[in-house]
Amino acid sequence: MKYLLITMVLLLASVASADFTWTENFDSYDSGSGLNGQGGWFCWDNNPAYDGYVYGGQSQSAPHSLEIEPTSDMVQEFNIMSGEATITAWNYIPTGSTGKQYFILLTVYMGPDSDWALNMSFDSDAGVVATVEGTSTTGIVYDQWVEVKVEIDLAGDSQSIYYNGALLETVQWSPTSGIYQFGAVDLFSDGGSSIYWDDLEVIATEEALTPSTWAVIKSSF
Repeated sequence: MKYLLITMVLLLASVASADFTWTENFDSYDSGSGLNGQGGWFCWDNNPAYDGYVYGGQSQSAPHSLEIEPTSDMVQEFNIMSGEATITAWNYIPTGSTGKQYFILLTVYMGPDSDWALNMSFDSDAGVVATVEGTSTTGIVYDQWVEVKVEIDLAGDSQSIYYNGALLETVQWSPTSGIYQFGAVDLFSDGGSSIYWDDLEVIATEEALTPSTWAVIKSSF
């Protein structure tokens, strides 16, 4: 019932333009600075202990990337309400990395009441890329920048997940909650050693909530 109410409110809310594009290359931020509070990024639950850091020692596009450390958990909201969306990101995983890092997509971000659409894991202990929602796996490519891409069809309730230019698998976007929107991306380390992200982009063909509209909606819950 709670998720149904959220969905109904969002569908009735005012929207921005018919198209939405967002990019992030971390190059406008100071090297070594915490990402929390910059460019719309924030720590999960607004806990500064989960910060990620702008890194000048490695990049897909010079001079900076984002270092996701063992304690990092960084969120960027989009709130795309319908149609299709594609998100791309580039990651760099050094040889010798340990533990798990995650590329997470959410239908809606509400802290502990968030709804997860994709948990894409990079398990350096096993050397494997996989998703919680699917069954396919592939090997991690180390020591080079690798593209991660997800093509989302909200009306069709599907997402196609690519790694290093190859389709990993296609799975449902919202198999249990029935929330057919794209709320946020979350770059999360489950204690895994540092990896790096750069050149994120989201392109959507339909509506996206303005940040001010979304802030009003969230404050009502």
